[in-house]
Amino acid sequence: MLINNKADINKCRKTGSSSLYIACQKGHTEVVQMLINNKADINKCRYTGASPLYIACQKGHTEVVQMLINNKADINTCRDTGSSPLYIACYKGHTEVVQMLINNKAEIKKCRKTRSSPLIIACQKGHTEEGHTEVGQILINNKSDINKCRDTGSSPLYIACQKGHTEVVQMLINNKADINKCRDTEESTLYIAYYKGHTEVQMLINNKADINKCRKTGSSPLIIVCQKGHTEVVQTLINNKADINKCRDSGESPLFISCLKDILK
Repeated sequence: MLINNKADINKCRKTGSSSLYIACQKGHTEVVQMLINNKADINKCRYTGASPLYIACQKGHTEVVQMLINNKADINTCRDTGSSPLYIACYKGHTEVVQMLINNKAEIKKCRKTRSSPLIIACQKGHTEEGHTEVGQILINNKSDINKCRDTGSSPLYIACQKGHTEVVQMLINNKADINKCRDTEESTLYIAYYKGHTEVQMLINNKADINKCRKTGSSPLIIVCQKGHTEVVQTLINNKADINKCRDSGESPLFISCLKDILK
């Protein structure tokens, strides 16, 4: 009735939200189609840069996403943060939406301003929400760069090890991720797994992670677990031939660190 009486179809709230944006956010499929049929601006964004397609992807409204794509919504329009529709769908673990966007040539390597790629965010979310391992595999199958790092130098595998997402770690290893790729601080995937006390440690060792790879300070995985007092992990490292006398740049050995920890108790 409002449209028939010439209501301004593209009039927005102060936030920049249009009628189409709100309908996409709520998943009102019939309303979305009605607005599109009456020439609503399909790419009109909020002040944050979020488009109707972006919000539909964030909410996982699959039918609305397909409708917008069919009507030539810009599939790579990003928010001010650099988040694309594909990025937010990966963040939320919306597998069907991710596949739909990729099938329609979404830019799979498009990153946020921090250089976080869709693959990195899928690995970071891991098992906190359903669908992220599957999303990660979809991205890898479609030639996402498995070793592409954030500004800090954190790779997808590093992030997964840091968060303790075992299934994601295994998936990345199976797809030949660089197991010894380090952050800018020279922290390896094995180092961060030990530091956080996660169970992926043995998995990394079994796949030839460098057991003596050190940080810029010279701290080896053995030194850090001695510092943390993780007795069982120390034994695992020794069993796997960690250099028991490898010292920090300051000259502190694993034995020294362990003795110092006992003294300070």
